[in-house]
Amino acid sequence: MRRAMNRRLRLLPLLAALALPPLHVAGAQDAAPQNTPAQNTPAQNTPARNEQNQGAPKPADRAGGFDAQRSETRHQLPLPSGPLAYTAVAEFLPLRDGPREEAAARVFTVTYTLDGGTLDGTPRGQRPVAFVFNGGPGASSAYLHLGALGPKVVGFNDDGSLTRPPAPLLNNPDSWLAFTDLVFVDPVGTGYSRGIRRDGGKEEGARRDEDPGKRFWSVDADSRAMAEIVRLWLTRNGRWESPKFLVGESYGGFRIAKMANRLIDDTGIAVNGLIMVSPVVDFATIRGGGGLLVPALRLPAYAASAAANGLVAGTPEQAAAAAERYAFTGYLTGLAGLDYRRPGAARDFFAEVARTTGLPEELVTRFRGEIPTDVFARELLRGRGRVASVYDGTFTAADPDPSAARLSFDPFLKGTVPTYTTAFAAYAHEWLGVRTEVPFELLSDRVNRGWEWPRSGQPSAVDDLQAALTLQPALRVLIAHGRTDLITPYMASRWVASRLELPDGQADRVAVTVYEGGHMMYTRAPERAKLAADARALIEAALR
Repeated sequence: MRRAMNRRLRLLPLLAALALPPLHVAGAQDAAPQNTPAQNTPAQNTPARNEQNQGAPKPADRAGGFDAQRSETRHQLPLPSGPLAYTAVAEFLPLRDGPREEAAARVFTVTYTLDGGTLDGTPRGQRPVAFVFNGGPGASSAYLHLGALGPKVVGFNDDGSLTRPPAPLLNNPDSWLAFTDLVFVDPVGTGYSRGIRRDGGKEEGARRDEDPGKRFWSVDADSRAMAEIVRLWLTRNGRWESPKFLVGESYGGFRIAKMANRLIDDTGIAVNGLIMVSPVVDFATIRGGGGLLVPALRLPAYAASAAANGLVAGTPEQAAAAAERYAFTGYLTGLAGLDYRRPGAARDFFAEVARTTGLPEELVTRFRGEIPTDVFARELLRGRGRVASVYDGTFTAADPDPSAARLSFDPFLKGTVPTYTTAFAAYAHEWLGVRTEVPFELLSDRVNRGWEWPRSGQPSAVDDLQAALTLQPALRVLIAHGRTDLITPYMASRWVASRLELPDGQADRVAVTVYEGGHMMYTRAPERAKLAADARALIEAALR
């Protein structure tokens, strides 16, 4: 049952093996900044034109023969406080390995830098810079790019649900560009990033049918490669004096915790802050391996979702608060004390769980009080002929197959794929001047299926996060969750945060915040604004 669930939920990975040769430091040819002249400045609301200056070097003529396909454009973002003038650079960066340091992958990045430094006059080279990653692990950064942080956002309905296609692309009044420069990174195999087949695919051990990017598809290889991209970007742009932040959503939160420790070990770079959006920090808290802790950590998100759908009394916040109290008292002890030979003795317990979750008592009894996430989403609204999303329990859709015990897709996640894919492809072409016929991979099944996980145990970044907090006494961490996110429930992060060792008086260095909505709470404009405000507060606190 769990294998079937995990196969369908694209952002919830499976365990396998991991192995990858170490990456070598990039060659000297990567150290020089790209000097492509700035392009024409477009009108405030007019798409950018990518007009190559006649004196600029052709991409193929650059050092090392690597084609960066660099495009630089100028824009303005209108805000109530006044317009922000900024420069956007879309380009590919090389990951190099092997004895000859050949390019092994082309990593697509989009950088936004505020023209003229910050609003308070801080020199441009010392302005904060945030490196942004999504999850999957096969997801591109477009979700955070056009969902919350960038100067443009995809328009959703007021309740955060999907709008009719094509979704509008709007100016973002809550862009993080107001308080930090931004670098959006697509890991290998996602977005436009791809591995490069070396020597015509004749290198030792190579298989012609194997994706050349697969060498980067493991927990350690990924964190090593993305740390190298951070180092390379800082080197090329001369931004070593800038305060540095990492932002990651879902698996991206796991990724940046690993990266924070990796950057210290591999490159000597210390980051100032981590911002995790709907992350999983320890997989044992959200699926098998965590014992009775897992269903207890899910319970408040179940209750909030049931309340949002009118099946439990009170607001989602009130229902979640009541479930938090119950989760570690009567619920946990009730699960621990069950005697499967006498289920009738637990009738009162099952009835209380049903009242808390909004599920039928018969269903709760059948699952002995421990309801899997996909079963909850499938059964919560069965009586209404609808299904809920595991990514947001408030998002519902018509039941496509009432006779099926499981659904073959998640209605919200699958609906976001054409929304963000179309929006980003159009945005990259019209506003960023990107010219490529490579398909844009918003969510790569190939990466998710090919990812190599540790052979034993559940993946965890807790030790990496603890090490980063210990080695960097000023490091601050923000963990942001949606209340009705069923797949990475907020209580899991609260539990992890409560077990991080911090000196007396420093508990505020790690904050867990909860917003209305689900995994992508930022599709709701008010929550996107709150997330931006909290991110600004973290960055400002980290710089004091």
